[in-house]
Amino acid sequence: MKRLMSLIVIFCIVALAIVPVSAFAKDSEYEVYVNNKLMKSEYPPISHNNAVYVPLWSLLGQLNMSAKDYSGVLRINHPYRTLLVKADQNMMTYFGRNMDIKYARLEYPIITQDYVMYVPLVFLGDYLDMKIAYGENGRIDITSADLSKDVSWGKDYDIEKAAKQLNLDAAAEGIWKTNSSLWNKKTYFGGHSSKKNYLENSVVSYSGATVTLANSLETYTVTFSSLEDIVNALTNVDPFDGLGWSKDTIDMIKDGYVKIGMTKLMARYSWGAPDKVNKYSSKYSYSEQWVYNYTSSMSFLYFDEDGKLTNIQN
Repeated sequence: MKRLMSLIVIFCIVALAIVPVSAFAKDSEYEVYVNNKLMKSEYPPISHNNAVYVPLWSLLGQLNMSAKDYSGVLRINHPYRTLLVKADQNMMTYFGRNMDIKYARLEYPIITQDYVMYVPLVFLGDYLDMKIAYGENGRIDITSADLSKDVSWGKDYDIEKAAKQLNLDAAAEGIWKTNSSLWNKKTYFGGHSSKKNYLENSVVSYSGATVTLANSLETYTVTFSSLEDIVNALTNVDPFDGLGWSKDTIDMIKDGYVKIGMTKLMARYSWGAPDKVNKYSSKYSYSEQWVYNYTSSMSFLYFDEDGKLTNIQN
């Protein structure tokens, strides 16, 4: 079943294996003050990719800022905006006071280390209106107004919807980044009608759940509405690898045709799973009828006891 391995399994393995590539010292060279008070945290500031990071929850707690987790997406409330961020991803969604939605790509995203979320100082200045000052002997001063006032927990539906989309976008980009080739398992997906099944596609570009793919026949752009849709439409393993089928048979399957003598697996590859299977058995024989229901018609495939296609009715 290796060739039929689901993309969702691959993605989960990749997601669990991701660890930020950097070395974090246990003893920090920095000492951080928040509104002239030493930052209270058991986790020290760290350096990563030439930027200084501080533990996010410790900072939010010291400033009495409100935040909430939505299945891995963090909502941070600010008097003038609501931010949605996801650790170890450079995507961010945020809303203004009038709930106008905006998107950003972060040069320095929020990261995790040992299950602790760290926020870069540049993020605090750019999106939380804090002032950052670097002093002598590694002292860093973070100055902030009272960000606990005039914040709203309203508009939950819009914000939860945006959080789900951010989760989908992050998961989708994980797939696009880690797979050089993807084969389409159906002809219609993501609002696009492909010319053939099981074509090898290369990833040209992407943004969240929208991806541009190219194969030997066309270049096209599709947008997926769920991770399940991606898994049902695409696979990262050549579907025909190791099957030993002839080129003529594979070409027929790619075109969506069946022919007498095909096996059940070949027929399933070409037409997909049947809507219904009727089985007939007696002392002397066994056969199956596969029923395919279409909008205005029905089609039937008949298989003998050896699993070979013996009759086609449209």
